[in-house]
Amino acid sequence: MAQRNRLLSLLAVAASLIAVSAALFVAFRPGQAEEGGPILQYPPEPPAPTIGPNPTVPAGLAAGPQFVADFATADSLAAWQSVALDFVLPEDSPNWVIDNGRLRQDFAGELRNSSLAQVALLAEPVVSDGVVRVSFYDEFNGVAGIVARYQGEVGYEATYYRVRLLKREYEATPKYVLEKVVDGVATPLAAVEGPGFAPRQWHVIELELRGGTLQVRLDGKLLMEAIDGQPLPAGQAGVYTRAIGGMLFDDVIIAP
Repeated sequence: MAQRNRLLSLLAVAASLIAVSAALFVAFRPGQAEEGGPILQYPPEPPAPTIGPNPTVPAGLAAGPQFVADFATADSLAAWQSVALDFVLPEDSPNWVIDNGRLRQDFAGELRNSSLAQVALLAEPVVSDGVVRVSFYDEFNGVAGIVARYQGEVGYEATYYRVRLLKREYEATPKYVLEKVVDGVATPLAAVEGPGFAPRQWHVIELELRGGTLQVRLDGKLLMEAIDGQPLPAGQAGVYTRAIGGMLFDDVIIAP
């Protein structure tokens, strides 16, 4: 009887092995993927949102500005100065390119690495009083703003005013800050907690300087205002972000 039970057990194991082998053969025989379709299929990635047209420039600013940049040609960057506002090695210098008639922050270094370094691109004119206006579109960067009255040979030791805006998805606060940077040391002049700007749509940021009075507007609305009892002298102005890539600027206007 014991021998008969062992025989039956062996036959059961053999039958199981045959069934598993047959199932594997059916599952992986040539042509199975083509006939029955792929075993695992990922959903298609959604297309990137189309970047819409730039905001309209007000007639008053367009009438007689001191400086205008629309980045329409590939040589538009010739009149600009790239500055790293944090210490970076030469091989990690920020990249700026013209892309489809717009200025794009294009990461850092030859390898186009993503960097948290704060960077600015400065126009040639020296600005004292006036309005600095720029349109920006955030694809995935999250930080945008303006630098004005910039003076200095080395970015991380320079002196300037800076408007710094964060997108709404960032947890950091405050989302909007107006700062005075002296020899690389920043002091807040005004701040607003939130809600932060929306990515993937155009915004317009303006910094108006009249002596020691500074006003910041976002999309035409007053955002912050401060009075500096020891205002900075004239200097260069330009755009501000981080070397993360994914930030577009356009229609930079400096008006009296």
